[in-house]
Amino acid sequence: MLHIGINGRAIFRQLTGVQHYAREVTRALCLLTPAEATFTVFSGREGRGSTDGLPIDSSPVPAGGPVRGLIWEQTVLRRMAKKAAVDVLFSPANVAPLNAPCSSVVTIHDLSFLLFPEYFSRTFGTYYRAIIPRIIDQATAVITDSENSKADLITHLGVDPEKITAIHLGVSPEFRKRIKKADLEAARLRLGLPPKFFLSVASLEPRKNLGNLVKAYAMLPAEVKEELKLVLVGAGNRIFSDPAIASALNRLPAGSVVTPGYIAEQDLPAVYRLSTALVFPSLYEGFGLPVLEAMAASTPVISSNRSSLPEVTGAAAALIDPESTEQLAAAMELLAQDSGTRNLLIERGKKRAGLFTWKKTAEKTLEVLRGAAGH
Repeated sequence: MLHIGINGRAIFRQLTGVQHYAREVTRALCLLTPAEATFTVFSGREGRGSTDGLPIDSSPVPAGGPVRGLIWEQTVLRRMAKKAAVDVLFSPANVAPLNAPCSSVVTIHDLSFLLFPEYFSRTFGTYYRAIIPRIIDQATAVITDSENSKADLITHLGVDPEKITAIHLGVSPEFRKRIKKADLEAARLRLGLPPKFFLSVASLEPRKNLGNLVKAYAMLPAEVKEELKLVLVGAGNRIFSDPAIASALNRLPAGSVVTPGYIAEQDLPAVYRLSTALVFPSLYEGFGLPVLEAMAASTPVISSNRSSLPEVTGAAAALIDPESTEQLAAAMELLAQDSGTRNLLIERGKKRAGLFTWKKTAEKTLEVLRGAAGH
């Protein structure tokens, strides 16, 4: 019987992109219930009493917080995996224990810490640039989110292509469900959102290019800005800083841009459906999950033409050069005023999003785990 251990450190934290992937792929793996495999999800104290129904083995030591979590991962997790006698340990959130007591598979989502070091704190960037190559070297196999990220790993870190498998992420069925108009309006009022708006869903870090998004919004005709506000949904992070956002915001009238902060996952489907379009002008992504979520929720998408995003969107989004505020503003104006283009992108987006499921992600991940364990 194949015993698969899963590093659950990221699952019980505030859900941003990497944490969302870690939780969803863990859930989907455990739901596969293959006849020849069992799973154990290792967690810190935060995992106790979880209602997810996952097969959790929690330690009395907490795994939350950047420093405390890394210590837990490199010491406690290693001991837990050894005691449980797992055949392979899967770490879905970039970082894994060194000198693991068994075969190790790690998901490296992207190389932003290496390609955009200026966007990270010196401590965080130095740590990642030191430990990630060692983790990859010691891993039996590496998973990444896209062919673009696989190419980055090969080009910038010299990883053997045979060691890497690109596996696309999925999108939850919750984003495809219809929502009653009354429920949408109730969510809008509860969250303090304007009647009509462009939407951004991204952590507030520089590579998300929100400064240029705000500048492009400022360039729109007055009648468009009067009708449609700009909503920036996303959690801030103290390791990032982006003065460009604050500078651009100061040039707009009060109330033009709404920043509700972090939105709970159960509210995201409604927020997507309420918006006129998702605008995602990121400079670099390992995958770009919000574009798929928006497509599944029948929301047209404006996306960057950089990194993995064309691979994810196909022909189902309006792709723009993220460094051109003129292109970005033109795409926003088009979707604000041309219902035909909006409807075309909505239909294409729904079909595109239908190709991506967490079950597919889990099935391909399980193949890699089996191979790493020699099964």
